[in-house]
Amino acid sequence: MPQTLPPVSSTGPVPTVDAAYSGDTAIVPQTAAIGHAPGPQQGHGGMHPVGAPAMAGAMPPAIGGPTMGGQGIGASPGMAPPAPMGAPPPAAVQPRAPMHIVRSRAYSFIRDENGNPIELGSGRSGKAFLGEELWLESKTSFRRRVAIKILQKGVTPEDGLRFQMEKEVLERVQGHSNIVTLFASGESDNQEFVPPSIRDKVENDFMVLELCDMSLEERLKGSRGGEREELLAYSPRDRLFRVLEYLMPIASAVEYAHLACNVCHRDIKPGNILLRLPNPQLQGSTLDVRLADFNVGKIRDDAQDLSVTRLHGVPGTLFFQAPEQETNAFEILVNVQQGSKEVTYFEDFYIAIAQNDTFELFNRGKRYPVASADLAKRRLYLARAFEDGTENNVRAKIIKSVDRPADIYSLGALFYYLITGTHGNPKTLYDAFYKFIEYDGPTDGEAANQNTVEAYIEHEYSVIQSLRAPKVDEHNQPVLAPADRFFSYKHYLDGNGELIDKIIIKVIAKAMIRNKADSYCQASDVTTTGISAFVNDLRALYGGFGTYMPTRPGTLVLSPTSSSAGKRESSLAKLWQQLMSRLRSRRATAPRTKPQPPRTPPTPPRR
Repeated sequence: MPQTLPPVSSTGPVPTVDAAYSGDTAIVPQTAAIGHAPGPQQGHGGMHPVGAPAMAGAMPPAIGGPTMGGQGIGASPGMAPPAPMGAPPPAAVQPRAPMHIVRSRAYSFIRDENGNPIELGSGRSGKAFLGEELWLESKTSFRRRVAIKILQKGVTPEDGLRFQMEKEVLERVQGHSNIVTLFASGESDNQEFVPPSIRDKVENDFMVLELCDMSLEERLKGSRGGEREELLAYSPRDRLFRVLEYLMPIASAVEYAHLACNVCHRDIKPGNILLRLPNPQLQGSTLDVRLADFNVGKIRDDAQDLSVTRLHGVPGTLFFQAPEQETNAFEILVNVQQGSKEVTYFEDFYIAIAQNDTFELFNRGKRYPVASADLAKRRLYLARAFEDGTENNVRAKIIKSVDRPADIYSLGALFYYLITGTHGNPKTLYDAFYKFIEYDGPTDGEAANQNTVEAYIEHEYSVIQSLRAPKVDEHNQPVLAPADRFFSYKHYLDGNGELIDKIIIKVIAKAMIRNKADSYCQASDVTTTGISAFVNDLRALYGGFGTYMPTRPGTLVLSPTSSSAGKRESSLAKLWQQLMSRLRSRRATAPRTKPQPPRTPPTPPRR
């Protein structure tokens, strides 16, 4: 008996699909195509599960990729690409042409021998379970494993809203090979779809996503499958190429999200990077890297600015989040005057207030974008005049803008974390940069050339070179500037104690230092296109270290079984080099004396 499906849209016909799949726990979303059959990766294109009404004008359901124990959840390349940035809206809405449904799909949970669903992982607001997709009306009865991410019960309203925002954001960024694929999302009217053992723990709100093997975090820690990739087992050059095989696809995905979709991720970290490992039986199989978990993402366009930032601070991970994300809001004491754009404040604070931040008085409800700030005069200048009554000595709040610059910072922090063999703390590196970040040098003339990231790193490495191979004075003391005598360069060393190449540190520093002329972006520029410069410099690293990027397809080479022995050998070799270096240094600095002729024993007298 045919099963009636809901309308595709308010103008489309109501098609029917044979009940070729009779499982009680399946949901059947439609997949429409115009003029051609959908490919195996084509998503639901806005279709709804059986019985789920298509609400006109409602926010389209969407779900971001997971951090769910590293299991991927994905998107559909079949959806229409977003309109170009700045493109004018169509003059009139054209009626949609009639559609032909060429294939439908059914989804169900995979259960163990006890009838319980197989959990893949859980996060802040959802749980991920192993599922299966079945193509109805298919001659081959095609099936594949998927991940079903479902909203947990009892979450806060904010987290519930983030779950819905994840759907919206993830649908917008579909179409890139390094962004996790979303196959379907919505609510099921089939009460048997959710297994009985978890019905009291989850809501009837789900996403069906691409299934990946593990997250990058699990790969580096060996927490899934028991096999850990030890980055320090590689030589510095090979480690760079391995790191780029993880980082380049993610940077490319972020560039696509920023410039093609007006979306920023705002939580880039190893746990949100998913991996599909190559098939060891196929010589041409490669490593696939996906960016997932867009539940704190942000959409910005001319018509709307969607995010959950207005409710609370932007969650993130301490190692990788930008400073404006770590301290997203703070209080100040101010004077405000009705009808004036100028605000006077009376407190010193270490967090800079910049354009695109938000100003508000407590318990007033109105928010004002900040146009600029003068720290010397302690003045803020709002984008529009203050509308409420004049008040003195009143508490106000500044909400920092978290946008595209935060993603660029996180990519730089991730690069540093990986290139050190996961032993470096990006916050320690940022603290080392902080004095230079706060330095307000000249902005024109020859002296301005010294207030750049390039010049700063060149100076840092020249001091390191002086410390490692010091020139000594007549008192056998290193010749160093007084300010450099207590210089520490531990943050420039990897987990093996080897100095990271200067070219790599320059790329990292330009991403994390965001207020210099040669930085990839400025921290307050929410529309920056600096991600393209970052991607370009990552590509240049291949040539800089003697290879051609297309010759490295991303084949995952497992860590050698003798990696621990190799590490001991490397440590022993390093110890031997240090010993020989000290011996050579002592010989070079030892006082030179005139050599004495060898003493000969006296000859006995002749008799």
